Amino acid sequence: MKSSSRSSLLRKGGILHWSTLCLLTGSSFTLTSCDSEQTYTATSEDIKMAALEQQLDEVEKRKTQLLSGEIENNFEVPGLGFYHCEAKDFFPYRHGFAQDGKWFANGEWLAEPPSIPSPSTSRPSAVALQKVQQLLEREQELAKQMGTPSGGSSGDTTSSSGTVHHHHHSGMGVGSMMMMYWMLSANRGGFTPGAGFQYAQNQQQGWQQTMSRDRQSVSSYAASNPGYSRLVQQSRSSGTPVSAGSSVRGGFGSKSSSFSSSGS
Repeated sequence: MKSSSRSSLLRKGGILHWSTLCLLTGSSFTLTSCDSEQTYTATSEDIKMAALEQQLDEVEKRKTQLLSGEIENNFEVPGLGFYHCEAKDFFPYRHGFAQDGKWFANGEWLAEPPSIPSPSTSRPSAVALQKVQQLLEREQELAKQMGTPSGGSSGDTTSSSGTVHHHHHSGMGVGSMMMMYWMLSANRGGFTPGAGFQYAQNQQQGWQQTMSRDRQSVSSYAASNPGYSRLVQQSRSSGTPVSAGSSVRGGFGSKSSSFSSSGS
């Protein structure tokens, strides 16, 4: 009798049959929904925000060293070039850049790869500091011509050949301007302050405020977008930037829903 009862419950149309189907259907729906939420792909806003965060991090990382008056070998100033610490000057190519069987270092093309400088930092020469000041002065003139505040969004890029290109859209990047000011202010005894330095001195407080606002924007965006935070974590651990097609799995929670025993 008991055996017959169980059989009737399990056979097609029985109570347990329909209950089992409901559980399986609910489980299937939940798993499918969770799986669809597992992979997050970078949006255009994620990419833009990650680039901004990286720029801000780089400026903060360099601040202490630049304020000490020292500049690291191959430090890049967009629009000026790369710093070679042994020559204490800026050049258009990175120290050790290879091309056509030769290597560039300290303003010369060498037949052999140059050794890694030691120490890897130095105080810039008067010539290098004057180049920085002249670049700031040109930026001031550009801002006047365009009738816009300097330090707007920048299009500073470095080509695959290792040379630096500076695209003037609405001025240099605020971070680059701020770092140049730190270089000059920490080495005031090494050059004659002129219009470029005075311009930077007058603008530096506003540049600092702009960077603070940008940092707050990044923090707010990260707090409301868990997927973005995971992308940035993955980018830092892998050493690759967040770009189109970047994706990350897991860690976001799930927006999926499932059937429950208390459902209607």
